[in-house]
Amino acid sequence: MKTEQAGKKPATPKAKKTPVAKKAAGASVRARNTVKVQQAVVALTDKEQQFVDEYLVDLNGAQAAIRAKYAESSARQTATKLLSKAHIQAAIAVARAKQQQRTEITADRVLREAWNQVTADARELTELIVVCCRHCYGKGHMRQRTQIERDFAFELWCGEGEDPDGFPEDGGVGFEPNREPFENCPDCGGHGYPRVVLKDTRKLSPGAVSLFAGVKQTKFGIEVQTHSKDAAMEKLFKHLGLYEKDNQQRVDPLASLLHGLASGNGNGFKPVSRDPEHGED
Repeated sequence: MKTEQAGKKPATPKAKKTPVAKKAAGASVRARNTVKVQQAVVALTDKEQQFVDEYLVDLNGAQAAIRAKYAESSARQTATKLLSKAHIQAAIAVARAKQQQRTEITADRVLREAWNQVTADARELTELIVVCCRHCYGKGHMRQRTQIERDFAFELWCGEGEDPDGFPEDGGVGFEPNREPFENCPDCGGHGYPRVVLKDTRKLSPGAVSLFAGVKQTKFGIEVQTHSKDAAMEKLFKHLGLYEKDNQQRVDPLASLLHGLASGNGNGFKPVSRDPEHGED
């Protein structure tokens, strides 16, 4: 019988690799993308991850499926199936959050922009004001001129050899184009004349900046372009769920009448089991 050598420890059995050790040993293998779904980590296949990446491009499920190399003939059905899976939804949510962080585009920012457009005062961009006419404040309600206009007309008068003392002063000088119309003006009847005023876009408030879409030079003059307030308001309505509440409150009058007839709710009509017009006993 063999005896053990003195001082030599018996060999211990080789320890088995634990799941953690196996995972570390397989680190050289390309890891798949994973997401957390209800405290569980779920791995996405390569095609699923590609679908998620493509979906973020335009939020079009069918096109994302096609670009992710799924069968084009069933792309719509494939997209519907993928988008119904919890781990795909979680992956999209994570990817969108990262995208928003990179681009600084958030729902709050979009809603704030829409709110600015809805509440913006368009008069910061252009104004239609009513001002006095040339006769409102002239002497004897005759045509009034500014000092520069009077001096220029006087030079022309004298340049044509006319007597300076005979120069027609008309309604005199001092015309101010921004004054309010004179109530009893015989020329404009106190209504004045409309004038369009374009505002300096460098001095706009944040709301007016959101509303402003640019300017366009046309043969009729400058056209100020704006974003649609109605479109911005519709976005806010959808976000607040106002359309949904409206739909819930809407009642179909025909359905209501039929329900009342069937239940015999005291409206004078009662359901019958036999119809004598059709010969039923």
